[in-house]
Amino acid sequence: MTLLTANRITKSHGPEICFRNLSFTISGDDRIGLIGPNGSGKTTFFKVLSGEEDAEGEVSRRRGLCIARLDQTPSFTSNATPRSIMAEAVSRWDKLDRDIDLLREELADMEGGELDHALQRLADLEACREAGDGESATRRALAMLRGVGLGEGRFDQDVESMSGGERCRVALARLLLEEPDLWLLDEPTNHLDLAGIVFLERFLRASAAAVVVVSHDRRFLDQATNATWELEDGELYRYPGAYSRSRLIREERRLVQWREFMKQREFMRREERFIDKWRAGTRSRQAQSRMKRLAKVEMTEEPRNQSRLAALDLKLSRRLGALVLETRGLAVGFPGTALFSGLDLELSPGETVGIVGPNGSGKTSLFSTLLGALPPLSGTYRWGPTVEIGVLGQHESFPDEKRTPLEYLRDSNLGEDDQDRRDKLGAMLFSGADAYKPIAVLSGGEKKRLMLTRLLLEGHNVLLLDEPTNHLDIQSAEAATLAFSAYPGTVAVISHDRYFLDEIADRILWLEDGTWRITRGGFVEAEAERDALSRNGGDGDAAGRDRLKPHAARPERKEENPFADWRTGKIEARIIENEERMGELHAAFLDPTALKDGNRMRRLQTELSRIESEQAFLEKEYSKRG
Repeated sequence: MTLLTANRITKSHGPEICFRNLSFTISGDDRIGLIGPNGSGKTTFFKVLSGEEDAEGEVSRRRGLCIARLDQTPSFTSNATPRSIMAEAVSRWDKLDRDIDLLREELADMEGGELDHALQRLADLEACREAGDGESATRRALAMLRGVGLGEGRFDQDVESMSGGERCRVALARLLLEEPDLWLLDEPTNHLDLAGIVFLERFLRASAAAVVVVSHDRRFLDQATNATWELEDGELYRYPGAYSRSRLIREERRLVQWREFMKQREFMRREERFIDKWRAGTRSRQAQSRMKRLAKVEMTEEPRNQSRLAALDLKLSRRLGALVLETRGLAVGFPGTALFSGLDLELSPGETVGIVGPNGSGKTSLFSTLLGALPPLSGTYRWGPTVEIGVLGQHESFPDEKRTPLEYLRDSNLGEDDQDRRDKLGAMLFSGADAYKPIAVLSGGEKKRLMLTRLLLEGHNVLLLDEPTNHLDIQSAEAATLAFSAYPGTVAVISHDRYFLDEIADRILWLEDGTWRITRGGFVEAEAERDALSRNGGDGDAAGRDRLKPHAARPERKEENPFADWRTGKIEARIIENEERMGELHAAFLDPTALKDGNRMRRLQTELSRIESEQAFLEKEYSKRG
């Protein structure tokens, strides 16, 4: 069933064109993921679909079409609480119940045709209530609040006093009570923890309504959609598949476009050579004819290269030793309130550990403890002697937003010169004029991407990252994923971005229900292992310790040099061999095919970290021998 049809619609804001000549249909079984860079017009596209804004062209909606739209900045009445907001949303069910009760009372005084008509009316009302689960509307409303991750202790708090993230969750819960024909959801996973995202996925899959959803959560798009539309440079590209499938199709399209571009460029060169040669010669008539033909050729646009990661050339200012981080029996929380306890964890050189758990489980508090801002309730932690930590929190700010991205790197003495700085900014998608814009005019995602660029270039050998892909559009998240795949140091990252974690993580630390557990692999593999452990009845702490092998707790040890018994000549040869291999590995990091292969990048990174650690021992032993 066709819900909406658009015919050659164009929308502009002043001289800026958001999109042009778009034609498409949305049907009742569509689950569409709408993607595109920040500023490409996705929110405006939603406003045109819902009728809030007009556009050139024609948008036809089925008669009686009910559209429910989620905005990124919800509004509420004054003095409203989550409970009152949900009560207002379910008030129609209360009216339905009153109408049913009244009609039942009136049946006793009816007969004949009037009775038959009333019985049919009663059946219709009861069917409507059953379809909407009217008898449990209040229960469903509160379940929606819990599902999106709002704690019951917040149900009666004034929404005006809540954080922006909590307000967005209340707005989403309110919207999910509606029964539209078409959902238009703009970034619904923002501010949801992992459990909330999974809840929303299941809800949308079970919904009978069509869905168009804007999201930068690539795993969510894979789970909740069956088609992908991409807004890019005012054009709409439609792919018959969820996000991952759409990327494969897009690359095939771009490859065809590249071949067509190269064929056309070669044709133009041949024609121009002929024209230059015979412009005034014996074949001048043919040359003139070819000039006219060239003037009519519609030029194929050169495909854009979205990532030039090699320009980053990520290096560490200091090599990591064998010890990066060790915690023993660590309890994190506040006096009288432990968020979790007994954590035994070791971080190895070059590995990436993802930290996952619901809001309030202690993820950010763990970072605060490891950075010395929050005293541990019990247990210990220690960083290795060579560790240099870089941190990116969720609420970082710039010292001066009048400065440009180029000046931001220059102020920190990053990059050899301005051309090198522009190349590095271009690798993280700040190309052309973007390098010269005041930071103040950048979007939230662009600011986060600029902070990530600087952090990666500063040379820290350990990074603590709190939701680094929040607010990044998909192109930025792809660039960040590639960058962290190439980063040679150790990373601990808090994230709900399952796609990101699946690409870069070696292990996952789960913080749930006051317990902890560590499983190996990217997100998909780690989640499967966690679920298997849960089915087998493993508790958090015990299961966590089981998964630490070979990182199990062990007595304090003295650092021994494994090369102490080697001859000096053998040590010299091994140092030279390692230096040559490290040069090969650094070159491999710049290979474009490697940059697109997350597994290969992790293998290269692991080997480089192992050799660097070994080299540190070799050089230490060699220096002893004078």
